[in-house]
Amino acid sequence: MSDLSSQWRARAVQLAILALLLAAPAASAQSPADADLKAISAHVLTLPKYKQYLDATVNLANVATKDPKLAERLDGYGNGSLAEQAKLLEGIPQVRGAISGAGLTTRDYVLTQGALLQAGMAYAMTKAGNVPADSMIKKAGVSRTNLEFYQKNETEIARLAKEAEARAPKPPAEPEDEGEDEESVAE
Repeated sequence: MSDLSSQWRARAVQLAILALLLAAPAASAQSPADADLKAISAHVLTLPKYKQYLDATVNLANVATKDPKLAERLDGYGNGSLAEQAKLLEGIPQVRGAISGAGLTTRDYVLTQGALLQAGMAYAMTKAGNVPADSMIKKAGVSRTNLEFYQKNETEIARLAKEAEARAPKPPAEPEDEGEDEESVAE
């Protein structure tokens, strides 16, 4: 499970870096990354969709707990295009089942994940006063609708995420971590 958690964290970091890079002016040529950004920006977030996403994520955590080799099969997940990511998730029956069991397609899951990260990063930057909302919308292509969704629902988003985290299986403690903590205390 910790490998899968690391994979998901790495994916979040990759998308966060992408969001920061998007503040630069867009190139005139339409690349696959541009098409993916447009698809993510066009994906409208709602609380019901967010709940489905969280349910699917909890389902995935449960699947990962039962299949420790799942992280290996998902290696490189965040490195592909939206279509490649959805295809990878679709190609693993237990992953596809975990996602569809929450009422989403694998493409919807990937789009929702990207839209949540994009809107969350944009909202955090605007809330901190680093970047005006209009700048995030115009220069980075962030959806005004999703940015407003995040702003209006910040408390509920955090509450639902915490609730989902409580429902997810806890990763087993890694022996290396326990030893490091004991050494730190002894010193």
